[in-house]
Amino acid sequence: MDTSTLRWILIGVGLVVVASIFLFGNPEKQRKPKASRREKRRARKRKASATLRREPTLQGAGAEPPPDADEDGEPGNQGELAIEQAESAERREPPKPRKPAGPPPDKIVSLFLLARDNHVINGADLLHATVSTGMEFGDMGIFHRRPEGSDQAVFSLANAAKPGHFERDAWNTFETSGVALFMTLPGPVYALDAWDSMLATARRMGEILNAELLDDDRNPFTRQREAQIREEMRSYDRKKSQPK
Repeated sequence: MDTSTLRWILIGVGLVVVASIFLFGNPEKQRKPKASRREKRRARKRKASATLRREPTLQGAGAEPPPDADEDGEPGNQGELAIEQAESAERREPPKPRKPAGPPPDKIVSLFLLARDNHVINGADLLHATVSTGMEFGDMGIFHRRPEGSDQAVFSLANAAKPGHFERDAWNTFETSGVALFMTLPGPVYALDAWDSMLATARRMGEILNAELLDDDRNPFTRQREAQIREEMRSYDRKKSQPK
């Protein structure tokens, strides 16, 4: 073997050694073994299973709950909370003092004026009739007849239909089927005097309003019923005038 051939053999052996050191001598640069087909299928199944278990949501994972949701993300009821707060505030407020109620009346005497032929009594005509007969609009939204110098009414006039009172600023649109005149005993004057005054007023208003006069049972007012009530008023006055 000549020198030239030996030189090439040594060069070839050196290249093989260098290549071996480069490929196998450094463990960190060794290639990782390829995963088998079975392992790849298992990995794909695990990924698909994880995707199916994930529940779909309309909002992202980091989305905040709606403004009316509670800490757990469930919708709250802001209306109920506001009501509870208002009720709590009402409970904290001290009760308003009530005016002391007076003694109940001994007796109430009433008459009714009902519009004829299923007609109605309008506000303008009613206001004219009350003013013409000396009644004034006042307490409780109804009309009163008071003696001079007294705050107590001799008798009053109310709406015969619910709610019973009148709206001061609605006379142009007001309508009713009838009105009620009533007096309570004891009053500021004798019962018989109060009755005579209320009956005369009712009759005059009936003429102005073209309304029918009815008794306390809403039956046509007769002379017999008139005499009966007058006797009741006389009896009441005699009883009150007796010394106790």
